[in-house]
Amino acid sequence: MSAKLPVEILIETVVETGLCTRCGTCVGACPAKNLGIGDPLGACLPVAAEACTSCGMCLDGCPGASVDFAPLEKGLFGDAVPNRLLGVVRGAYLAHASDAIIRRNGSSGGVVTAMLLDLVGRGESKGAVLFAPHREEPWRGWGRIASSPEEIAAAAQSRYHLSPLNTALGEMRDAKGDFAYVGIPCQIHGLRKLQAALWRPAGIRLSPIIGIYCGNNLYYEATRVMLKKLGVRRPEDVAALSYREGVWPGSFVARTADGVVRSISKLDFNQVIPFYINRRCLFCIDLANELADLSVGDGWAKEGSGGDGWSVVLVRTETGERVFDGAVRSGVLEAEPITVEAAERMHSHAFDLKKTGAFLRLGLWKGWGCAVPRYDRPGPRVTAGRRFFEVVLSLQFAAASSWVGRAVFRVLPARALGRLFRFLRKRWMRSTARR
Repeated sequence: MSAKLPVEILIETVVETGLCTRCGTCVGACPAKNLGIGDPLGACLPVAAEACTSCGMCLDGCPGASVDFAPLEKGLFGDAVPNRLLGVVRGAYLAHASDAIIRRNGSSGGVVTAMLLDLVGRGESKGAVLFAPHREEPWRGWGRIASSPEEIAAAAQSRYHLSPLNTALGEMRDAKGDFAYVGIPCQIHGLRKLQAALWRPAGIRLSPIIGIYCGNNLYYEATRVMLKKLGVRRPEDVAALSYREGVWPGSFVARTADGVVRSISKLDFNQVIPFYINRRCLFCIDLANELADLSVGDGWAKEGSGGDGWSVVLVRTETGERVFDGAVRSGVLEAEPITVEAAERMHSHAFDLKKTGAFLRLGLWKGWGCAVPRYDRPGPRVTAGRRFFEVVLSLQFAAASSWVGRAVFRVLPARALGRLFRFLRKRWMRSTARR
């Protein structure tokens, strides 16, 4: 019997077991272009042809089955000791874009867009690898290289559906120069694993690596269902789609070709999460994107203060410090320093989900017969009450994401569960902030 090809091992051990993060790393890294993303608006999984050359890059870069943080952190940060919740932090800030339009168009403070435009404007970057509206289908995102200021500005805001951003790494073969990179944790896990495996496109340098905070990612079906609830029959009828438009934290807004505008608050849109979450996200232990040069998330400490949004920024490396400080000095960002403790508090509920709950779910779901990823980090000590809570939460995720749960959700009015999810979010934030 012949040995299995690397791509066969990838499909059997990651894709078919449910461990795929949908980051797209295997597709972008394959020099033979043997992999692609099948049904991006459905399961969004890698599919393989028969041209594997046995280079093994798809396996080397895949973050689905395992991520060993310690050697990656050693290579990035030296001997710096990571904070248990945040990772390595050189400086923490609340910030926003100085330009009112950039700030308003962002998911929170417009910080990432402002930094990218500053880098390109000063000639430090030729563009950025990022998740942007698809060129032909504006109702969904796709990973690509944005080179012009207009393309970078158009990529502002989060898009809450599965995003195989790293497929765009395959386009780097035809590019030259320095490019910034913006991704969520699993995408950066894949990129850092590739770099550790000595993946180096000729003539290309990816820097800075900007990480976006991420609690979970959703199947595109969540967007499709919410559109139907708002009276938009199908995504193809949408001329423009935003997930964080308007007054922070924003709204899910669809504009049809005939001028109809439908919307629902982002906090109400969150009700889709338990029904359409990618199950692999339940096992991710990285909220704050710990392997980036700098990380950016919602600055919830400013929630309720009125006005436009704020971002929390964690600077991790010398490169991240140079880029962030340069943007502040040039006037494109306004920033105020905060303590590490303040950065922990403003996302306390999300850290409970990822830094406590995820470790519990690894053991719990493995006991239920599910494949789970491996990490080189131990979980925290928890109370019996927190363990019981996790059992209840996991059962809720399992029930909601079943075909029965989704069938029930599809017939509920658009705002039926929004108020409940707002209430539970506030309760969770208050209870975890006191710990």
